[in-house]
Amino acid sequence: MTSSAEAEAKQLDSVTDRVDETELDASKAQQAMSALSSSNQQDDGRAMALAAVNISGQDIDVIVDQLEVSRELAEKTLREVALETSGEEVALVAALRKLVHM
Repeated sequence: MTSSAEAEAKQLDSVTDRVDETELDASKAQQAMSALSSSNQQDDGRAMALAAVNISGQDIDVIVDQLEVSRELAEKTLREVALETSGEEVALVAALRKLVHM
């Protein structure tokens, strides 16, 4: 190799050899994993609670017809609002308001 090729090779090695190694803290990793796990459990509990809510097919039809949204979005919103409020009529009105203000 010529001296300029050696210099270029050395310069390239100096650029590519720069690696900052950090040690993974096992306790921080465990905390992050447990936080994710508890978050997933909370999501599962909320999904089960939403599935348990009884909603009227007529209410879904009203939302779909009036706001022209998908049945899935209407049903999901109606279930979410029904968990937060009491009474079917109030849930329908609250779901309509929530979808209008999205």
